[in-house]
Amino acid sequence: MQITIKGTQYELTDGTRAFIEEKFLALDKLAQGSQSPVSLACEVEQSIAVERAGAKYRAEGNLSADGKMFHAEAWSSNLEGAVDRVRDDLMHELRQARGRKRGFIRRGGAALKRLFRFGS
Repeated sequence: MQITIKGTQYELTDGTRAFIEEKFLALDKLAQGSQSPVSLACEVEQSIAVERAGAKYRAEGNLSADGKMFHAEAWSSNLEGAVDRVRDDLMHELRQARGRKRGFIRRGGAALKRLFRFGS
């Protein structure tokens, strides 16, 4: 999986990059069965304008797998919380898409089975 990390109004250190890459490696496990290469674009932003509302950091993730685009965005008072929420949301979307695909395959197989039973 190719991970691209961008910092907007936030200085990315090597430790922060390593932390973000480690968190998003869990997504690679879910996207292993994809035929096309998986890429993730992550943007981290520190905002002063929203700080009064209690959220200082924003994390956004765009995951591209099998020609589909998954998007998640989260605000939090610390960077780790925002990154965790984005990762959880992307994992949820990937699981839903995988379940939907399995459901279509199973329904198609069941329809074929009914068709063959009726024919005999």
